[in-house]
Amino acid sequence: MGYIYITEDIKEKIDRYLEHFPVKDQAIIQSLHLIYSKYRDITLEHMQELSDYLQVPLAHIEGIVSFYDMFRVKRGARHHIRVCKNLPCHVMGCKKLIELFEKLTGEKANQESKNGRFYIETVECIGACSIAPAFMIDDDLYDGTKITEGKLNEILSKYT
Repeated sequence: MGYIYITEDIKEKIDRYLEHFPVKDQAIIQSLHLIYSKYRDITLEHMQELSDYLQVPLAHIEGIVSFYDMFRVKRGARHHIRVCKNLPCHVMGCKKLIELFEKLTGEKANQESKNGRFYIETVECIGACSIAPAFMIDDDLYDGTKITEGKLNEILSKYT
């Protein structure tokens, strides 16, 4: 079968994962990370090709993608901003941080991107409670403890 998104380099890496796992399902998350790092999101087409390649049900892969906040399913923006809203980040001011992002980007949180540059998403946890309120832009983790509008604007300017 010819694949469009599961390229030869991705297949080679998936095959290496499969050598280490006795059950194909155990390679799904690592395989999704490969796809995500190449395409910056996960689409139904990506999931379908992975389902075919690993010979696991598409519904199983869709369930994994929908469960984990680390995989962005929507297209439309070059950069993905994730702001943690879990209890430590909430207490430490994630609401103010979200409002700053909305002001500086012109985008609303959890809505499809209008200008194509940023997509802001509030997520349950990014595992960085020690720097609450924490946020990520693409794969870069940031400490939101002393963030100001000027500092956030400086950070955003790196993602043009």
